[in-house]
Amino acid sequence: MEDAQAELFMQALSDALAVNDKLLMGLDLIKSETIVLPAYNDAAGITKAFNLNLLSRINKELLANFNIDTFDHKACYSEDTGIARSYIVSKADQTVRIGHLDKVFHFKKGEAINVEISRKYNDAIVNTLIGDSDFEIVEKLTDSKNYFANYIFNKSAV
Repeated sequence: MEDAQAELFMQALSDALAVNDKLLMGLDLIKSETIVLPAYNDAAGITKAFNLNLLSRINKELLANFNIDTFDHKACYSEDTGIARSYIVSKADQTVRIGHLDKVFHFKKGEAINVEISRKYNDAIVNTLIGDSDFEIVEKLTDSKNYFANYIFNKSAV
């Protein structure tokens, strides 16, 4: 979710709970680029294969004619925002037809399709997301490397 959507979600969730109800939420914490990017650009090519499989599925289920070999995988990450993005990138100028949509799509060499957004968090972001809700952070439990956190929120009285 984009942050604005997440804020609305947290507010709606808070509104649906009774005073003193608890919420346990596990979140991926912001880490350095040297830790995050290798997970998205893994040496075994698992993430690449996973993302390119989307094109195979579109070919099979929507009767498209993507040539998987003419696309590549690219990932980027910003420590400032905590956002990792994965893209499928066209290696050439090409045209793809998707039969079930009865549409043709033209891709330029280097054109990217955003296929994944993975958000990482820190306390400042979490506090912003719960800012308009009646949640307060009661506890934050992390792993030994501080890569992940389980936040416990309490619904406070209005």
